[in-house]
Amino acid sequence: MPPPPDDADVLYRLLVEGVKDYAIYMLSPDGVVVNWNEGAQRAQGYTADEIVGCHFSCFYTVQDRVAGVPERSLGIARETGRFEAEGWRLRKDGSCFWTHVVIDAIHDSGGRLIGFAKITRDCTERRAAALKLETALANLDLALSNMTQGLCLIDGGGRVVLANERLCQIVAAPSCEALAGAPIRELLRDGLSEEASALFARDHLRSDLDCTVPALSEIVHRDRILSVTTRRLPDGGCVSTFVDITERRRFEDRIQYLALHDSLTGLANRAALHAVLDEALASSTGEPWAILCIDLDRFKPINDTFGHSVGDRILQEVAHRLRRAVPAPEFLARLGGDEFTLVLRPDAPGRLEGTARQVLDLLGQPYLVGRLSVRVGASIGIAVAPPAGGDPDTLLRHAGLALQAAKKEGWNRYALYDPEMGERVAERASLEAELRRALEEGAFALHYQPIVRARTGAIIGYEALLRWPRADGEAISPATFVPVAEEAGLMPEIGAWVLAEACREAAGWPDHLTVAVNISATQLRSGLVIQAVEGALTGSGLAPHRLEVEITETALLENRELALCLLRRLRALGVMIALDDFGTGYSSLSFVHTFPLTRIKIDRSFVRGLGRDSQSTAIVWAIIGLSRSLGLAVTAEGVETEEQHRLLARKRGLDLQGFLFGRPEAPPRGTPGATGPRPKPPGPTTGSETSGGSGGRPITARGP
Repeated sequence: MPPPPDDADVLYRLLVEGVKDYAIYMLSPDGVVVNWNEGAQRAQGYTADEIVGCHFSCFYTVQDRVAGVPERSLGIARETGRFEAEGWRLRKDGSCFWTHVVIDAIHDSGGRLIGFAKITRDCTERRAAALKLETALANLDLALSNMTQGLCLIDGGGRVVLANERLCQIVAAPSCEALAGAPIRELLRDGLSEEASALFARDHLRSDLDCTVPALSEIVHRDRILSVTTRRLPDGGCVSTFVDITERRRFEDRIQYLALHDSLTGLANRAALHAVLDEALASSTGEPWAILCIDLDRFKPINDTFGHSVGDRILQEVAHRLRRAVPAPEFLARLGGDEFTLVLRPDAPGRLEGTARQVLDLLGQPYLVGRLSVRVGASIGIAVAPPAGGDPDTLLRHAGLALQAAKKEGWNRYALYDPEMGERVAERASLEAELRRALEEGAFALHYQPIVRARTGAIIGYEALLRWPRADGEAISPATFVPVAEEAGLMPEIGAWVLAEACREAAGWPDHLTVAVNISATQLRSGLVIQAVEGALTGSGLAPHRLEVEITETALLENRELALCLLRRLRALGVMIALDDFGTGYSSLSFVHTFPLTRIKIDRSFVRGLGRDSQSTAIVWAIIGLSRSLGLAVTAEGVETEEQHRLLARKRGLDLQGFLFGRPEAPPRGTPGATGPRPKPPGPTTGSETSGGSGGRPITARGP
């Protein structure tokens, strides 16, 4: 039985007032708060005593009040019976919260409006979560739309559930919406090809695919390559990505090509050659094949003179000519610089040497670069496998040794590898090691050969000559060890020691005596000769004008600008400069005119013919006349006979050097350097001795 009306009103009021999650309160017809429940107090912070009797517009922001939002809300509820909306409301402390508001109009039994029932719910957290989800979905849509990969979600039946813009482009679909629900196989067939569709179905739509391991494959369509990755989902569907790797594959192919080819000529490079040699040696059945190392002659001077662009054109033409000279099955490579390598199977007697001659003939023809016509030529070293070596490095080394042998014989030649070449290399390596130990242990010595005035025979100075007496008493000829020292890069250090030791020795001689020291091409090339001379003079106290450095034309030819700069600096120190072996080079007059010389040394080859050869005699007199006109001192080298002495003594101011006046010897032991080494009576010349001067070899290659 229902309670009496008064009891029902009480129960209803208690129910409403006890609700805590919703703000429920009544408004008068004009919007004044009539009552207030606990939910309203929790949501908005006011107690019933503080808010009952106030107009409900106090819950709205200033902007909403100015805009008339509260009045419009009541007006809508009055006219339609209900107003519902969401928006910002104010708490007592002034903070905002997002609400869902319902305002219902209340009428009496006669239809008269007696007020409004207002229900407000705090939806701030729900709205924040919704906004976060909305932002995440928007970001996801943005990411999917801008992926470089085509992506699609496929259900268990093979139909597209979701696809991004990139996949639409790949399969040429009008829009992503057009893909939804479509069978993936049909999309791939229409957008790519039937073959692509079948490959995808075979590799990615099988029901037995492992869910833990992605399926990977490539689809080639015309000139495009697609990389496809599919991950199976537990519900039977899958997610597939399509990546266009066409450009990446081209880039990878280009990198692979460059890794095995020379970019200038298009020939194979050293790495490719090693791979070919490895394979050839591994699969060899004893059938002979050969490797030809080809090195261009006279290329560096052309490259230096005309520039690298001309040099590059020549190298490209060399590659073109070699391709013509070699049948298609053979292998051709450029190892760098002007060095090329040819792998050849000599299947017929004489083919090796015939091919070598053919290559030399082709490469020796003129090269036309623009209006410039130049000749280069080549040298070839040949090694035959398997006898020449069991690995690529050994085979290439043997071919390189044969190439060196060919170059020593002159230009435009070829040579086959001989085991004796390896023995000579081993001997050279042993000699180089001994040279390094000799330098470390101070095992070198200097001998001195006198230089005399032609008319008086008075000694005016000595030339310092390097000697290497071994511990076993054997003396190695400078002609043997100096080239090794130069190739090993030891000459700058050895030359500095020679300068220091010669100046120290000469400092103890009478003041009118000078000392001559040869400067090698490698010393000039290193640029350390100035420091070496300054150190020798400072350390010994020798006056600079008592030191004379001798330079060969060969040394000056290597780098005229650097040599000119260094010699000018030496003259500025006060050091004398002699041009050695004058008359044997190619640019003697140019050197005399350009470089700051103080002396010319006439080569012994001309002195030897004095009185016997009219041409030699004429050259000697011409050199003496030229030197006098330029104010240069003159020394004639290699004087060995009284007849030579008699003829030369007719010339004033001429100095002489040779066995006639003394052989090179060590300083006297009693009082080293007191008067200098004493000249010995002339004697016969032995096979390795020379009577004075360097014979065209710098610093140390002269003398016995």
